[in-house]
Amino acid sequence: MEEYETGTDSPEKAIFLILGLFGEMSSTLRLSAHPSLLRVAESINGSDFVPYNDSIFLKEPGIGAAVAWHQDGTTHWDDPMWDPGIHGFNFMAQLFRTTPGNGLWVVPGSHQKGHIDIRSVVAANGDSTRLPDAVPMLCEAGDVAICNRQCLHASFANTSPDRRATFVWGFFRRNSVLDVEADIPTTSDEQAANRRSYTAESIAARRRFVEIAIDARRQHRPDEVPYRVAEAPEHEQRWSAEERAEELRDYARGTIFI
Repeated sequence: MEEYETGTDSPEKAIFLILGLFGEMSSTLRLSAHPSLLRVAESINGSDFVPYNDSIFLKEPGIGAAVAWHQDGTTHWDDPMWDPGIHGFNFMAQLFRTTPGNGLWVVPGSHQKGHIDIRSVVAANGDSTRLPDAVPMLCEAGDVAICNRQCLHASFANTSPDRRATFVWGFFRRNSVLDVEADIPTTSDEQAANRRSYTAESIAARRRFVEIAIDARRQHRPDEVPYRVAEAPEHEQRWSAEERAEELRDYARGTIFI
């Protein structure tokens, strides 16, 4: 991707990605349990949908880094049961208006093409990463977009005057992750690479955070009809802020990647 020289007054480093938000920002935990959005997740992935991770992508004006063209899926490209939805989807809530200069670019329909040879696609485009069939995801502040994780997508360096902050979280189908073994990506030089197998028990533990989020939202918005988890007991368990903080302390370690 094209990169640019920053001004002499630019900082040496800038925050680009923040992971593990639920333990630090109750607002993101509550937003993830919006009943309309959870009904969308159920309609796409079934009532036993499994949460992915949660993060904020931050692109400051003039210094937001580029993210190369990629597809998010890592495990099922050669699976005989492959289909366009097997790697799940992401919700993207925009804190600011997105534009062609600061926003995500997506190639529509690319989630149906399997594992794409991206280098060949760029080479066929005269080595330009400005792919002719890509479109920007244009949103207003407060909009929530949805994107299949298999879509070919990227973002260019933010040379515009517009800040972008996108809260991203997503969901898988349960049968896409059950008994799957996958590499866990590292987020620091000190972190050792490892593999993890997603058992029924680990999936159930991850699903529990959907219930915690629903309860956090219910306590914050008592007049709203909450989403009901299909397998949850009839009585609604309530967590205190202290109990939620304890359960969420290391929850990011259980993130499911496929």
